[in-house]
Amino acid sequence: MSQFNAPARRSGGDLDVYSGLLCVAFLVLAVGVAMLAMQNMDHSASEGDPGGPFKLIR
Repeated sequence: MSQFNAPARRSGGDLDVYSGLLCVAFLVLAVGVAMLAMQNMDHSASEGDPGGPFKLIR
């Protein structure tokens, strides 16, 4: 088989099922991280200190 009569492989930019699942998983992960940061900010806030997403809680 020469290179001239070989079947052409088409590379399309179509989304398949796995790309859709990857996007959904990324969105779920991003929402989870945002919710965790919001809960940590609420939980770490004290009377004089507003707290933050990276503040450690004793």
